[in-house]
Amino acid sequence: MSATQKVKRYYNPELRGLVRKLQEAQETHGQIVKEVSGRFFKKFDEDYVTWLAAVRIVAQLNCLICLAKASSALGKPSYRPEFVHDERSVVDFEDLRHPCMLPNVTDFIPNDVKLGGGMPNLNLLTGANAAGKSTVLRITCVAVIMAQIGCYVPAISARLTPVDRIISRLGAQDNIFAAQSTFFVELAETKKILSEATPRSLVILDELGRGTSSYDGVAVAQAVLHHVASHIGCVGFFATHYHSLAAEFATHPEVRNCRMRIHVDDENRRVTFLYKLEDGVAEGSFGMHCASICGIPEKVVGEAEVAAKKWEHTAKIKETLDVARQGCWIPLGMQSDVAWMLREELEEAVGARGVDVLRRAIEGL
Repeated sequence: MSATQKVKRYYNPELRGLVRKLQEAQETHGQIVKEVSGRFFKKFDEDYVTWLAAVRIVAQLNCLICLAKASSALGKPSYRPEFVHDERSVVDFEDLRHPCMLPNVTDFIPNDVKLGGGMPNLNLLTGANAAGKSTVLRITCVAVIMAQIGCYVPAISARLTPVDRIISRLGAQDNIFAAQSTFFVELAETKKILSEATPRSLVILDELGRGTSSYDGVAVAQAVLHHVASHIGCVGFFATHYHSLAAEFATHPEVRNCRMRIHVDDENRRVTFLYKLEDGVAEGSFGMHCASICGIPEKVVGEAEVAAKKWEHTAKIKETLDVARQGCWIPLGMQSDVAWMLREELEEAVGARGVDVLRRAIEGL
């Protein structure tokens, strides 16, 4: 008799013999299988090079077929991207759409994306809350990835230089287990952009500085935007609700002011989002209008509106800049570069690219 925790087994002499024969047969079978497998693998290994080439060809065909099916699923219009090797980086899409929305959304609003080349490298994007800024940023990144893996792009035309990396800072989140606040995570991601981005990179910065006070947020956003535009030279988007940045960088040769088109009904506090990217600066973020649309009580929205008009310092900064521009006004970023040039050697202070951008910025004044 033998037993386990759950069962007990009872044997008689005849059954013991049968069990022994079964075990011997299983052991013999295992040895035979092992021997046959060894001979089979040895025979297979004789043509290792041929099999490896066949596997690679099948993998390549599978990849190309999948790309072809994905491209055909985009529908019309779709375009085979054109890669150029210009000295300046360029990302140029006409009527770009989001590939994930195509099967389900028939009225998606396409947008033109023009970064670098004959245009400024960076688009400073302003607009109301929920106006579609983040969507424009995301479809640009997705389109670049699709182009570089060999897929068609959901656009009328696509022209770009090869991108060495896409670095983004999107959304707001903390890392509580590492004792990192929301603003800490923001700055850590921004540090990665400043240290790793190259002139061939695509950089996406969405609402940098919102994890701290408005004073600190505007200062950080302004300094980072100046460094990225003047010294790194990459292409990308900088989306923000700090509209004073648009006034500060209005004459910068590598920054173009863009906004998401909307229609505002101030009387009823209603905003109609048109989701169209265009040149210009947004009139505001219209947070109170969005709050009203979301159902926040009118009394609360009204009190918030009064407080915003009284304390909104970024609007006052813009007004101050508008007044200063009527006289002798020089942006802080330009003043900083000149100060560094006076303290150190020219090339070591701001670099050749920084000197060229500074020269063009001064001409723009």
